[in-house]
Amino acid sequence: MKTFYIASYGKNKDKGIYTLTLNEENLEMNLIEHIETVDYPSYIICSHHNLYVSYKNAGVENNGGGIGSFSIYNDKLILNNNYNSSGRSYTHLCTDEKGKYIFAANYHFGATASYRLENKSIKEKICAVRHKGRGPDLLKRQTAPHAHNVGITPDKKFVYSVDLGADKVFMYHYDNGVLREASDRTLNVVPGSGPRHMIFSRDGRFAYLVNEISNTIMVYKYNEGYFNLVQAVSSIPRHFKGFSSASAIRMTSTGEHLFVSNRGHDSIALYRINQETGKISLLYMIHTGKEPRDFNIYNDQFLIVAAQGDNKLQIMTFDEENEKLLISPSEIGIPAPVCVAFE
Repeated sequence: MKTFYIASYGKNKDKGIYTLTLNEENLEMNLIEHIETVDYPSYIICSHHNLYVSYKNAGVENNGGGIGSFSIYNDKLILNNNYNSSGRSYTHLCTDEKGKYIFAANYHFGATASYRLENKSIKEKICAVRHKGRGPDLLKRQTAPHAHNVGITPDKKFVYSVDLGADKVFMYHYDNGVLREASDRTLNVVPGSGPRHMIFSRDGRFAYLVNEISNTIMVYKYNEGYFNLVQAVSSIPRHFKGFSSASAIRMTSTGEHLFVSNRGHDSIALYRINQETGKISLLYMIHTGKEPRDFNIYNDQFLIVAAQGDNKLQIMTFDEENEKLLISPSEIGIPAPVCVAFE
């Protein structure tokens, strides 16, 4: 049995964090626990035997949002604390390698924030840096900065913050948790792309950026905080004419395959990664339930897909050696699942 966690945008008392188990033999999922949260948990990560959550303000007044910390004990979640951000909604977060600091992307305010961690709790806010810039999106998703994703570069030298509204990836030094912008390293993405999430190759030589608005994946060669674009490919079929927005991007632990989810086309796209050039080539796409906002990979063999629009989780099986991705009949109802996390 493998335990995993789901963030839910369910209505009223249905929202919160769900704990489930996966039986690897029969692909059965079972609900273990539901913790109702006051605000919407937009993203969750597991780090140093803790689960951290970023909150989207659920009230009409500016009195919610922020981040929270739970200890994982025998697969159960025990609240350490929540840190209120006075209505500012966060969409993503990461911790440093030593578990001393947590960094968060503030989508609505367009900023990157840092917090100090102490005894598994969020102790205090260190700083917040406001982004600048906007893009040309006709649906008005780029009228202001919207930080969507934060992470730490493989060389541990920078915190990066992917901004969907500004079409930029901002780079920061983070000495003692204090964010100092490295403006000469800022990555300017093609206008109108709407970058959402970025991950790196296992050897740290390449970065993979998924763009929500343009439905593209951009491959960059990475070195010392600098990015050089080497490829851009579509995440949806060229003949598809409906509305779609690319969402999550994940990589197998081998670094040989990449997956991207598409909301609208409602699919998971599978790519092979060239280990020398870093470039990707599409193998095929598998349709899922409606709006697969997030998914995660376990043991390079199973994908848990969060179909937000269909209020359910689905399981895909993956045979990496034979590059065989299949969607199974196994599913379980979860209200508006938006994020999947494994410890």
